[in-house]
Amino acid sequence: MVLKKGDFVRINFTGRVKETGEVFDTTYESVAKEHGLYDPKMSFRQRPVIIGARHVISGVDKALEGAEVGEKKVVVVPPEDGFGQRDPSKVRVVPLREFKKRNVNPVPGMHIEFDDSIGRVQSVSGGRVRVDLNHGLAGKVLLYEVKVEEKTNKIEEKIRQLIDQYIPNVDLQAFMITLTDRNVEIVLPDALKVNPSAALGKFAIVRDTFTFIEGVDQVVYKEVHQKTKPSLKEEKKPKAKPKAKKAKSA
Repeated sequence: MVLKKGDFVRINFTGRVKETGEVFDTTYESVAKEHGLYDPKMSFRQRPVIIGARHVISGVDKALEGAEVGEKKVVVVPPEDGFGQRDPSKVRVVPLREFKKRNVNPVPGMHIEFDDSIGRVQSVSGGRVRVDLNHGLAGKVLLYEVKVEEKTNKIEEKIRQLIDQYIPNVDLQAFMITLTDRNVEIVLPDALKVNPSAALGKFAIVRDTFTFIEGVDQVVYKEVHQKTKPSLKEEKKPKAKPKAKKAKSA
């Protein structure tokens, strides 16, 4: 089964810096633990991807097109298909006082937010701070080991894959998905109704549904709110009798 643009797949991968062999990203928990990348708050599992939708860096995206389900590939990714070339103009020298105003004490190696970007402090000297706003992997040739685990074919499962892509760390089976003619209805689980970050995810799901799934003209999100019924124990619990008042002594 040769894959093409627009196909829904799930992949596992490990990314390394080609020159040093340093592992910087992986979907395997064992590899993350081995290379000091493990974080219990992160989920290490197969990554949902639509080929050609830029869900992964360009070099990996291109390699998936023409691959087969179950195939393992080693992909060499040059900077232009990875995180770009280094840009000298993104290295800034900032007065130390600017950091002091924000109650920040910069030290070499620290990652900070600067000019709406994430930068790394290179040096602090003479009241000046040198900050590099280039991506940490800019200018590096990368090596990816990629395995295509499965391809998703049914419309309902494609919708669930989009939910997994844009609203991570939720129970996918908690979403009720109904297909009627060319319409899709998605009943949202209780946990999502109070999640303010889910709004952008819902928009992205609709966008990609219309772009990559044929045969769907309408997507409807539905919220169901039910009144909580008291338990049987609460219903049968007798009311407390008022205590008799003691007569006051004369």
